[in-house]
Amino acid sequence: MEERVALTELNNIFHARRFAYDILRRFFVEEPSKEYLKPFIQKNMIDLFPFKEDSEEIQEGLNKIKSYLSTHDVLTIEHHYDDLHWDYTRLFVGPFELTTPPWESSYVRKDRLLFQGTTMNVRGYYDKYGIIVSDFNIEADDHIGLELDFIYHLNERCIKLAEQNESKGLRQLLRDQQRFIDDHLLKFVPEFSRLVMKEANTSFFIGLAQVLHHYLLIDSEVLQELMTIDTL
Repeated sequence: MEERVALTELNNIFHARRFAYDILRRFFVEEPSKEYLKPFIQKNMIDLFPFKEDSEEIQEGLNKIKSYLSTHDVLTIEHHYDDLHWDYTRLFVGPFELTTPPWESSYVRKDRLLFQGTTMNVRGYYDKYGIIVSDFNIEADDHIGLELDFIYHLNERCIKLAEQNESKGLRQLLRDQQRFIDDHLLKFVPEFSRLVMKEANTSFFIGLAQVLHHYLLIDSEVLQELMTIDTL
């Protein structure tokens, strides 16, 4: 028998997901900026990350990030900021050979080629919801940051429906997110995160990769549970 829950209660979960995915997408889609690091640090956002009580691995990852920020003043000491910025660049951009490529195709395709079947499959999800990658045909759609951003935007649609007390279309949004996480993100993030934790020079990105992997595992379960709920 399906559990019946008010949409306003589900919205609390959607807002927690918004918080988590906003942090993850921002730090994986581009080099960390001082404009975002400032509120992230000053508002102590890392301590507000959801589901840390349910996962020792998430808590461990958050502790690594906090430890890094407690010993590196990335807002006022320039070389501390440069070190963090360079760690992202070295890991995910270049100029050297990438040992931690940020594209799904690099992990699920034997030829590791971008803009092939995997990229096009991801683009199909984006097209369904009218989402266009800003650097179309320059940055592959299956970049980790873009995939996280996609889930963020679908969750925003869930929030809008909940605020309008409208359940029509909600189950499909949840189903597409769950499928996308299982069929795409979780197909490569475990290996991606393992490599980042191995190759990163900063405990900031080591911790972030650990949080990413284990948050996705929990979120997939959360979505599965939400799809069994009948909203009032």
